[in-house]
Amino acid sequence: MITAKNVLAARFVVAFGVAALSFGAATAQASDQSDAAVAKAVVDYTDLNLANDADVRSLYARLQRASARVCGDYKDLRSLAMKRAYNACYQESLSRAVDSIDHSAVTAMFAADSRIKVAGRVAKVSANT
Repeated sequence: MITAKNVLAARFVVAFGVAALSFGAATAQASDQSDAAVAKAVVDYTDLNLANDADVRSLYARLQRASARVCGDYKDLRSLAMKRAYNACYQESLSRAVDSIDHSAVTAMFAADSRIKVAGRVAKVSANT
């Protein structure tokens, strides 16, 4: 089912990791970044029906791939500092993406994701429901 909210969200850019990218860039490179330099990704989900569990999983997988793509500059696993910056960027960008979707099933999938280690995640999810 395509709703006005789905169409509106698909038309606009879902910005990932504004805070995480700024933090990661400051940590990894000790330089300032303007809003123009922040990586962004568009995740179109107008083809999905979020009442269907399979479509919710598909959307969550798209959000994960977009977060990984946006934070890819930090994915130098040989450097512990870069790995930390990547993990922080990925988790923050995925969190922001899930928040921008604002759908209970997507939020629940994010909360159940054992790979995400965000402090206060349970409290945040409880507040959204």
